[in-house]
Amino acid sequence: MIPPHGVMFHHFHGGDHPAGQGSMSASDLEGMIAFLGRNNILPAREWMDRALAGRLLPGELCLTFDDGLRCQWDVAYPVMKALGLDAFWFVYTSPLEGRVERLELYRYFRTVRYPDVADFYRAFDAAAAAGPHASAVASALAGFDPKSHLKDFPFYTDADRRFRFTRDKALGPARYNEVMDAMMAAAGFASKGLAAKLWIDDEVVARLHAEGHVIGLHSHTHPTQLCALPPAEQEREYRLNSAHLAKVIGRAPNAMSHPCNSYDESTLAFLKGFGLEFGFRANMAMSASHGPLEHPREDHANILKAMRGT
Repeated sequence: MIPPHGVMFHHFHGGDHPAGQGSMSASDLEGMIAFLGRNNILPAREWMDRALAGRLLPGELCLTFDDGLRCQWDVAYPVMKALGLDAFWFVYTSPLEGRVERLELYRYFRTVRYPDVADFYRAFDAAAAAGPHASAVASALAGFDPKSHLKDFPFYTDADRRFRFTRDKALGPARYNEVMDAMMAAAGFASKGLAAKLWIDDEVVARLHAEGHVIGLHSHTHPTQLCALPPAEQEREYRLNSAHLAKVIGRAPNAMSHPCNSYDESTLAFLKGFGLEFGFRANMAMSASHGPLEHPREDHANILKAMRGT
């Protein structure tokens, strides 16, 4: 029996948006909705209300979009509009204030500058091994077991796990940024003017809200390891996130999703005290202790595999 859950989307390709690792086309999305069953997909607010009331039935789904990406608006939104669907949009807000966040910038760089993600991983490993943090990376990787890292995300390859371990654990944010910035500089890659290509803006957020989509929190700057931040910094991420979105939609959101599934008990305690009623994890792992801020989601990559029989 399939439990009720959200379906999680990130990147789409088509038009001005290049194909990259894990991205979907408009036709992929249409096929996935048909595969899941259009009638099984509830409006976002109805799904949330029924979840909070404990009235969801097995197999009832909702659509969720993380990060507030322009490709979601340009490619996925028209498909949903044509099918009469709405969704949750979990938006991190620093790009709406003019900041080009490195998380998405680095993904775009590797998508347009390397033939495939394996080529990027080889270049990244070489850069990390040759740079000033080489000994720290080598020491951390000496005991690395890809099978035990991010084991709740089965769609990751061993190479994906190694990269994320090196990024988040061996290097950490500041040193990872140094490595990536050096790679971009060596490639002559400039980020000027990319914000409008990568993220939606306040006007799109307001329109989605007006059309009945649910706008939710996703932190302000999208740290990949939010739970590693001190509690005060975690709170700041969500206070800034909420303040910006409240100005756009006229009220503070009461829904959220955890960026990179990174949270801890202090995160949950703050969110509950801050008035958040409802949230999503980034995988299907569940336990009896999970509360209303930890509803499960299936990543679209796992559904694509099921569709294709792989």
